[in-house]
Amino acid sequence: MNANETKRDDVDETGARLRQTLADTFGFRSFRPYQEEIVRAILRGEDVFAVMPTGGGKSLCYQLPAVCAEGMCVVVSPLISLMKDQVDAAITNGINAATINSTTTGSEFREIAEHIDHGRLELLYVSPERFNNARFKETLQNANVSFFAIDEAHCISQWGHNFRSDYLELGQIVDEFPNCPVAAFTATATEQVGEDIVSSLKLRNPFRVKASFDRPNLFYQIEYKDDFERQLLDFLKECPGESGIVYRSTRKSVEQTAETLVKHGYKAEAYHAGMSDADRIAVQDRFARDETPIIVATIAFGMGIDKSNVRFVVHGDLPKDVESYYQETGRAGRDGAPSRCLLLFGYQDVAIHRSFLKDYEDETARAAAEQRLNEMVRFVETDGCRRVNLLRYFGETYKPRSLDGSVDEENADGCGSCDYCVGACKRVDATIDAQKALSAMARTGNRFGATHLTDILVGALTEKVERFGHNELPTFGVGKDKSKRYWRYLIQALLTQGIAELDPNSEFPVPKVTSLGWEVMRGSRTVEIVERPDRATKKARAKAVRNASNLKDSLNLKDRKLFETLRTLRAQIAKAENVPPYVVFNDKSLVEMAILKPRTDKELLDCSGVGVRKLQNYGEDFIDAIERFLEEN
Repeated sequence: MNANETKRDDVDETGARLRQTLADTFGFRSFRPYQEEIVRAILRGEDVFAVMPTGGGKSLCYQLPAVCAEGMCVVVSPLISLMKDQVDAAITNGINAATINSTTTGSEFREIAEHIDHGRLELLYVSPERFNNARFKETLQNANVSFFAIDEAHCISQWGHNFRSDYLELGQIVDEFPNCPVAAFTATATEQVGEDIVSSLKLRNPFRVKASFDRPNLFYQIEYKDDFERQLLDFLKECPGESGIVYRSTRKSVEQTAETLVKHGYKAEAYHAGMSDADRIAVQDRFARDETPIIVATIAFGMGIDKSNVRFVVHGDLPKDVESYYQETGRAGRDGAPSRCLLLFGYQDVAIHRSFLKDYEDETARAAAEQRLNEMVRFVETDGCRRVNLLRYFGETYKPRSLDGSVDEENADGCGSCDYCVGACKRVDATIDAQKALSAMARTGNRFGATHLTDILVGALTEKVERFGHNELPTFGVGKDKSKRYWRYLIQALLTQGIAELDPNSEFPVPKVTSLGWEVMRGSRTVEIVERPDRATKKARAKAVRNASNLKDSLNLKDRKLFETLRTLRAQIAKAENVPPYVVFNDKSLVEMAILKPRTDKELLDCSGVGVRKLQNYGEDFIDAIERFLEEN
């Protein structure tokens, strides 16, 4: 046998071992894109830099080699609750795992240190603050560390959107542990941030992976915000009984929205920085355990939760940048099942963000934040497929993919999974209407807000209109053929496109005509707007909902009943073991059980997410539940 044949045999043997471990430990029959290549690189002792989308399977890329390699993998993560969830999940899969962070007591640390000394751990999660502790470093120096994994690696970059100073110390790992490979993972990184990560961590000729940022299971939907409460409630009617997150920009709006949802019969809670640590932890815990399906929160929520069955994410206000929007929408559909992402925004959101920019003392940082905000506005206003525009921001050309991540060349004409592509919105010429609105601004001296301008356009004879004599203007009533909602929306579009702007010297949001606006008035510039989704055809709207339907909708009535039976059993087991339900099995696993109806250990192992340890722990209970269901039905 020659050297090449020997090498090929070694590769095949490694592949067989990895696939067996993947099935036995994690219950998966195949790798997601790039996972196997990353695992092999780590096991070869190479440094790794991997940019993979949220829900793309990053954690398996270090958990699997942790099981296969001699020694202990040390994972550095800034998210305490996420570490706890991942440790719980690892333990249910039969992996010896633990976590050390700011909540770890002295006695707990000593117990974990003893496990480290005796080589009992395969996986150790640690916060960056605790990692930089001299005592902890000494413990690691005497341990058999196989490799280091740095999660949320963009936190080390001062060019990133979530910089943390504690991460800077991680650059010492290569110097202090020269024989250990370092694998850095992030869900979002521009080219500049990526190079900063590699440089700051001193990665040595790393194996690089930039996976597609495309999340084919997410349905993207963007609407102008004119009646947030109505729009949110209409959306939630299309997601009955599902778990989701509603993001708002302020604590006050968070609390008001949560109260509104409760008043309309939804189980919802608020989450923001003004709450005590204990209350925030309790809210996260109830959400993770499916006790509170809907959380209304500021952007601080969700980063530390590995909850797989979030079926929708709603942004009630414009995110500050595209990276934040991508990260936050990425908390939906982590199990790969279809999920929905709705963004509602208006010109007032842009004005609020611009007012925050005044607080920046560093001019360079302020300019960078303003650029990111402008890119966010450009994203929501740009014509065409939402997915194509989102991927373009990250330097990626869209390739149509199936839910499993494989390229789907048959559907190359569009993503088919955003409001634009299913025809729920389209661009229309609005030049004449824009001239009417701009005329109302100009004839009133650019001194009145959108509500008053709308009253003039539709011919509403309000006390204020009469007091200022605006019912005598030529523009009074010129827009009575359209609704007030339409005119408010049009004024927002004019502001966003720079055809009008908010007067910076006014205490109130008062739009005024810009130089571009005067070009429109003179007829030398045209105006297009995206037709509102509520004016789109019912057929297109129904298609949008159908394309974003969840896994359960693929079940017939009998299978759905079995799914609910299995979900109840899962909740009982999770409560007894004090872990979130998705740690036992995620929804995708339950759906496959409901369809396949396994009645033997071998048949249950064929279901996604069922490994050897979970079969031993839960197999008998689930098989018994399925058999009872079949006997009764």
